[in-house]
Amino acid sequence: MKKLIGKWLNAKSGKADDTKQIATPDISRVIKMPPAPPVAAADVPAPAAAEAPQHEPETADPDDLADRAEAAVDAMASQFDAWMEADLDRLSDAWQQAKQPGATPDAYRTVFMCAHNIRGAAGSYGYPAISRLCGSLCTLLGETHPGENAALINLHIEACRAAFIGAGKGDTSQSMADAVCDALEQSVAAKAAHK
Repeated sequence: MKKLIGKWLNAKSGKADDTKQIATPDISRVIKMPPAPPVAAADVPAPAAAEAPQHEPETADPDDLADRAEAAVDAMASQFDAWMEADLDRLSDAWQQAKQPGATPDAYRTVFMCAHNIRGAAGSYGYPAISRLCGSLCTLLGETHPGENAALINLHIEACRAAFIGAGKGDTSQSMADAVCDALEQSVAAKAAHK
């Protein structure tokens, strides 16, 4: 984290650094800003007659910024399990709706959006296998019409649940999750090749 912030500060100050651009992640679901309270015109102070002296902006210490960022992530880490479980529940609920007779493309789109959101967040939450599984599920759903590939979709969702339960249980659990990811990704690739 400290290294990343140091590179960012070097880039802002104009120092050349041979790093590639990294997209800024959307953390809006983690950090919610309260709406600004309404301000009446009477509450707005009148501009000062004399201009205040200009001060140089303070530069931030990269180590301090990194320490503060790590502390913020550590403070939120206890919530990651609850967020992931809630996301997986939404995915399961959406799939239950999409499996109903007469399901519309919108029902499958909802499953896709749930999987897509989990794919993006799972890696940050510490669930790389779930991220891979949801990526594979998104690929599958992109090629699926309502009523198709139900067994394979169900396997993906159940594998996500299993990966969540087995997360952090050791190397055997991780290697098993990787094997399941590989098998499901190969199945999706084979389905896509036959279309």
